[in-house]
Amino acid sequence: MRDFSLKKFDPTQTYPGMNRFDCGNEMINAFVRKSLKKRIKRHLSQGYVLLDPKGVFVGFYTLDTFSIGREQFGNKERPSGLPPMVPVVKLGMLGVGRTFQGRGLGKRLLRDAMYKVKEISEIAGCTGLYLLAEKDAVSFYRSLGFHSLDNQLPQPMFLDITLILKSIR
Repeated sequence: MRDFSLKKFDPTQTYPGMNRFDCGNEMINAFVRKSLKKRIKRHLSQGYVLLDPKGVFVGFYTLDTFSIGREQFGNKERPSGLPPMVPVVKLGMLGVGRTFQGRGLGKRLLRDAMYKVKEISEIAGCTGLYLLAEKDAVSFYRSLGFHSLDNQLPQPMFLDITLILKSIR
């Protein structure tokens, strides 16, 4: 795992293996092949790519600026004093190729995303990391401290900035 490198995605570069990327989720696979470069070129997302020792694309994640309505937080989870629209960073997509799953690479990507959220919160302020989890990913995100905002699918999930700051210290 040490030999893997994590870099900011460069939309002008062609990454070996990117067009054959398969994480087991067809929506994410199609995003990598058809939309990832376009979104980053248009500044709609920022992406980070995980490369194996030979420079082959094995995983990635994207971050977006986003806001959610404070009513999305249940009364129990809602921090006091939230504005009507709550600033968050959205984990737009995250995927690790099938042959590399089960090695902790998804956690490595998410940990890097948490560091980026910390930096963003210091520059502009945000309340945490938000995502929409597919059914098969909910338990993964729960194991990392995310809580569900409701039970629809894809499931809106949230990790508060205070938990992010505690976990990366």
